[in-house]
Amino acid sequence: MLRICLLGVAVALVAMACSEQTETFASNPEEDLIEAITANASASPVRPIDDDAVDCVVRGIVDEFGADGLAELGVTPDSPDLHGGAVFVTPDTARRAVDVGMGCIDVPAAINTFMPKGVDLLEDTVECVADQFQSETFRNLFADLLAEGGEPADILSYAGAQLSIGALFLRCLSPDEILRMGEFLN
Repeated sequence: MLRICLLGVAVALVAMACSEQTETFASNPEEDLIEAITANASASPVRPIDDDAVDCVVRGIVDEFGADGLAELGVTPDSPDLHGGAVFVTPDTARRAVDVGMGCIDVPAAINTFMPKGVDLLEDTVECVADQFQSETFRNLFADLLAEGGEPADILSYAGAQLSIGALFLRCLSPDEILRMGEFLN
C-alpha cells in the first residue's frame, strides 16, 4: 500500500513537472508577437519585399523595441499592425525602425520594384541610388515619412524629399538615362 501511495505521488509530481515545463515553453511573448506581426504583414496586398526580408524586419523590430516596448506603442499579438496607431510617430522610434529595415531589405531590388513601368536603370545607377538611400540624409527622410504615417515606398512622392531625390537621380543617372527619364515623364 505504501508503494502504491509513493508511486502515485511520484506520478503526480512528474505530471506536474511536465505540465509546468510545457507552459514555460508554450508562451514566448516575443515569438507570439513575431508570428502575429508576420501574419499581418503577409496579408498585405502590397508587399515590395520578399518573405525573408519581412521575417528579418519583423524580428529586428521585436529585438529593437522588445515585446513590452511594442506593447507601449500599441503593437500586441491581438493588434499586430506596425502601421496602425502611434507606432513610429516620434523621430527616434521611426529612425530605429528605418535602421532595422535598411539592415534587412535588398535596397537595389526594392528600387527596381518601385521604378515606374518602362523605366529601366543600369546596374551601376541602381547601386548608386541604393547607396544614397542608405545615407543618413535619406534614413532621416524615411523616418520623417514614417513619423507622418507614410510608407517607405512613398519616398518618391514625399514632398519633404523631392529636392533630395531630384539631386540623387541627377547624381546617379547616366546622361542617356536622364534623357530616357525625361521622355518617360513627358
